[in-house]
Order: sequence, then C-alpha cells, then structure tokens
Amino acid sequence: MVTPFARAVSFLVVDDCTLYRDGLAAHLSANGGDVRSAWDLESLRHAIEDRPPDMILLNIGTRDSAALLRFSVGVANARVIAVGVSEDDESEIVSCAESGVVGYHLRSESLDDLLTLIQRIMNGESACSAHVGAILLRRLSEVAARQHVQTQDAVLTVREEEILRLLETGMSNGEIAALLCIAVHTVKNHVHSILSKLGVRSRAEAAARLRTLDQSPSGRSRMKRPPGAA
Repeated sequence: MVTPFARAVSFLVVDDCTLYRDGLAAHLSANGGDVRSAWDLESLRHAIEDRPPDMILLNIGTRDSAALLRFSVGVANARVIAVGVSEDDESEIVSCAESGVVGYHLRSESLDDLLTLIQRIMNGESACSAHVGAILLRRLSEVAARQHVQTQDAVLTVREEEILRLLETGMSNGEIAALLCIAVHTVKNHVHSILSKLGVRSRAEAAARLRTLDQSPSGRSRMKRPPGAA
C-alpha cells in the first residue's frame, strides 16, 4: 500500500465523470493532498484563478480533452499527468508527450500505481511504464531518422541525437541507459561527445541548443549523420 505524500501537494482533478472525479479526489485527499476539481474548460479556468495547482490529473477520456490538455500544460508551474491513457493508442501517447505531460497512468493500472507515479514525479524522477517508454523511444527514433541535427562546426550521430533529445526531457544518465539498454558509462561518453561537438558546457545548454535548432529554418536546423556513423 502506498504511504501518504511526503509533503503537501495540491491537485486539480479534471474529469467529466462525477463518480470517477469525486472518487479520485477523495483518495488524493485521504493521502494528504489538497484537491480541487474541474470537468470542462470553464471550470478548469475557474479552479486555477486563485492558486495554480502543483499537479493536474487529466482524464484523457474527458470531452474536449485536447483543448483541456493544451490549457493545462500552459498553467504555470503545474505538472500534468495524463490519466486513463489506452495502452493500444500510440498516437494518443505520443500526442500527450508532445503536449508536455510529465507522466501517464494507463487504463490497466491501479490506484496505487497512480499514487506511486505521483510520488516519483514529486521526487523529480522521470516516470513512465516500459510500454510507454518503448513507444516514445520508437517515436524518437522515427524523428531522428527524418531529422538529423547539425551545426556548422560539428555533426552528431543518430545515437548522440537520440540521447540529446532524451536529455532535453530531463532524464538522467541512468534513466537513459535503462531506456536504451546500454551501460551508464556509454551514456556518459555520448554526453561528453555531444557537449564537445555543440560547444556547450552543460546538459541544460545542450538542451537549449537543441530547442533553438528545432525552431530554426530547415537549412540550419537539421543535424546530419556522418558517413558510416552508428
């Protein structure tokens, strides 16, 4: 059984099913959470007027969930968890990631799984199931295959770009190693190479450079894979 939250945390539960919304709110309150509720865009706006929550738990099955998700990820300092995500809907999982959610609770997962997920996110950990991680990694590989990042002075290999994009999400070396099934020291070597090639001194600077390149015109924003690189 999951223990109560280690520190005070405020939640906003967004779900248009009253039974599920009230039930989840009651469980979060019982574990020490400060909980508010919303069921549509108007009630969501009203719920954050006085004080934005620490976390927004959005049921993806709620009507107009796409609009609710766009609004939720724009709430200052609030971390959004997508709840009720289908394991079989890869497009939904990818869409949530692209929108900026920090965690997923799948339909097959339990209440204890959700509470554990919340605690991991509160602790600053990246949190997703192996199934979701595999989907996101596959999507990342597809993006990397279409768009290899380059700079005027250096090029990154496909693996380096893959790791750079994972760094940009805030993942640690250990988490990247586990996701890619490689050794931590291998990740460290790749990170060192990335920083050197991009001419930056920190992971944060490398992530910022990636975002800049992704937003720049295509002639300057694509990284090309060197001949024979792995």
